Amino acid sequence: MTSGHPVGSGTVEPSANDGSRAMRLAARLIALLPTKRNLSGTDWVNSKYPGRTYPAMASIPWTFRQTHTIQERRIDGVRTITVRPLLGASRSHIVYTHGGTYINELGRPHWWIIAELTKRTGAAVTVPLYRLAPESTYREAFPYLVSVYRDVLRTADPEDVTLMGDSAGGGLAIAQSWAFRDAGLPAPGRVVAFSPWLDVTAANPAIPKYDAVDPMLSVAGGVQAGLWWAGGDDPRNPLMSPACAPEEMLATVPPTRIYQGTRDVCMADAVVFRDRAVAAGADVTLAVYPGGFHVFPAFPRLPESRRVYTDIAAFLGRPSLP
Repeated sequence: MTSGHPVGSGTVEPSANDGSRAMRLAARLIALLPTKRNLSGTDWVNSKYPGRTYPAMASIPWTFRQTHTIQERRIDGVRTITVRPLLGASRSHIVYTHGGTYINELGRPHWWIIAELTKRTGAAVTVPLYRLAPESTYREAFPYLVSVYRDVLRTADPEDVTLMGDSAGGGLAIAQSWAFRDAGLPAPGRVVAFSPWLDVTAANPAIPKYDAVDPMLSVAGGVQAGLWWAGGDDPRNPLMSPACAPEEMLATVPPTRIYQGTRDVCMADAVVFRDRAVAAGADVTLAVYPGGFHVFPAFPRLPESRRVYTDIAAFLGRPSLP
């Protein structure tokens, strides 16, 4: 089965042999990379990240510069980028928070996602380069993200704004709406999350069975990164772990679409978040792609990814290419 489908409440079983042929091949290639081995314990992250030279984001591809206008500025002293397609622009404005376990800067696959989003939706995309852990924490990130949203609202109506992100950035996309509410700002129109990281404690007992088939991620290194991001605070705080939010917070989540594969440790908490949010009265849909690995839409040519972007375009009210 290659198309994603909304799933009802309850568990979703991990699967390593489903999905398109292209998806299965991509997963095998990803499994050859050292990422999962490096994250399988804490020694590697503890030796690499504290005291490092702060990383730079992946450069904007030159082809991207031929098809978009690019604005760079400082908001609260933090580099912030907005890109707009030269052709086919719409009223939509996406605020895209990148993933990377809160410890890695925006990478080249994030530009592939952003390019596909602008092509499919015509949206402007603002990319907040929030400060990373272990140098910084969530306490500094959210006031900055509030300032970014205020800046976006100078030129966009809130109903035209979509909060979007992948992995850790997907968790940020969901949690930002609560920070905006507390700041007295209007709610954004919607949220889209690719394989969001929704509980940094990894306490869900269903996680190990997904870990067994996930070609990319493991748990221990991610939990350490989550503790750095928490900066000594309780990592179950909803701003870091939206799946742990109380019912009254979950009820206020904007209409949300989550795109998730079954070969991904993040699936377990995506189900928990969806079930709890829907029970609280929120409009949250979890679209499951059998055999999909972590943030598979970063590879836009996969058949499953094309379906994801088509669905996103419809969610944003924009006819899309097939």
